[in-house]
Amino acid sequence: MEKDSEKEAIIPIFPLPSTVFYPGTFLPLHIFEPRYREMTADALKGKRKIGMSLLKPNWEENYFQRPELFSIGCVGSINKEILHPDGRYNFTLIGLRRFRIVREVEGKLYRLAEIVLLEEQNEQVIDDAPNIIRDGLIESYREFISLIPEGNSLKEEPNWRTLGEKLSQFVDRFAYRLDLSLEQKQTFLEELDVLRRVDFLHSFLKMKIDLVHLSKVRNANPNSARWN
Repeated sequence: MEKDSEKEAIIPIFPLPSTVFYPGTFLPLHIFEPRYREMTADALKGKRKIGMSLLKPNWEENYFQRPELFSIGCVGSINKEILHPDGRYNFTLIGLRRFRIVREVEGKLYRLAEIVLLEEQNEQVIDDAPNIIRDGLIESYREFISLIPEGNSLKEEPNWRTLGEKLSQFVDRFAYRLDLSLEQKQTFLEELDVLRRVDFLHSFLKMKIDLVHLSKVRNANPNSARWN
């Protein structure tokens, strides 16, 4: 990063149309466009940081220019990079912090932006001791997966104790496992209050549980949904 301040920086921005990135998660990337090859090479010579931001709807109209993007994104650190002989890159981006774009900066083929790193609200440390917030989410998740068919990947529970020592880490990694819509993912990313993110996940899981129950009722009574 180019500024000395811990909260402000100028970083390359990699906008994508269908990817929302969270702190504490891992994103494998294949870089092939010339401007993003240059972005990767510059990042590797510098602080190895790249910011991920979601493109707003209708981005197709001027993809090769500067389509609008959401101002809240996540900055990550490049890990395990591979440079191919033809100039393409493969690497994994490790999510670090949420950020807000202050302004875009000219001077490169790719997009650069001055950003402000955002602080988590209502953060707390979690450990091996019982934690009502973490354990409540796990209970809701287990109720949900008890209703879905065998063979679904969601049936394979993670090692919950490894999802993070801070509540924000746990919640973000928890959300990453769920099939949120693109809009829901961006809304979740933009919420800085960790406890509100917990409420968001509880509401999402309740909705999924209710839908499963409704589906079972309709399947058991196929005529119940018909008009009399």
